[in-house]
This record gives sequence, C-alpha cells and structure tokens, in this order.
Amino acid sequence: MSPIETAKTFFAHWSATRIEEALAMLADDVLYDNVPLPDIVGRENVRKFNADFGIGTAFKVDWQVTQIAASGNVVLNERIDIFTHESGSKITLPVMGTLTVENGRITVWRDYFDLASFERQLAEIKR
Repeated sequence: MSPIETAKTFFAHWSATRIEEALAMLADDVLYDNVPLPDIVGRENVRKFNADFGIGTAFKVDWQVTQIAASGNVVLNERIDIFTHESGSKITLPVMGTLTVENGRITVWRDYFDLASFERQLAEIKR
C-alpha cells in the first residue's frame, strides 16, 4: 500500500470500529502526538488511551478525511472527526494531522485540534 492508501485504510478501520485492525497498523513503538495533549509512545499505550476515553464502547467515531496529500512517506490529512456518544450526542472536531509510514507501519501519528472546543462539547455530553 502507498502511504496515502495506508492512511485511508487506517481511518476507515477506526470509523468502522475495527479498532484492532487499526492498532495493528501502528509500529510497536509508535509516537502518538495528539497535540496539545502529552505524547503517547507505543501501540499498547495508544490502545489504552482510546479505550480509557471509550472509543468503541461509549463513543463510536466517524473520522471523515476531507483532504489528503503525501510528501514521501509523510501523509497530511485534514479531517472532520465525529465522536458519537452512546446517548446520541456528538462531538464534531476539525483536525489536521500527519502520519509517517515506514515499512508499511505507522511510526508517527500526529493530530492538531482545538482542545477547548473538544472539552466544551464533551462537558455538554456529561451533563
């Protein structure tokens, strides 16, 4: 797969709640830089971070890639990430990110988003 195909497949797995398939695309020592949150290193720590938030249980995701481009093995992606809570409430978040793909595995997953917007929407769900 090309780096762009890898990225599209990765996001499609998350959106279809194929979490194990998505995680399998990550290198064992992946860097997940979810800006502005602290870095997460390692596939198992990425698994824990998403599970602790409730991805695949309390929340289903629909990560819609609106723009995608690659420079070598680095894929730039612009997305609208929609998190649907089991109550039906939604968090909608514009995201800009990069994926670095080496030897068919994602070694760096970096996303930039507005944490204040995310927290505001999450607070509404928790009411």
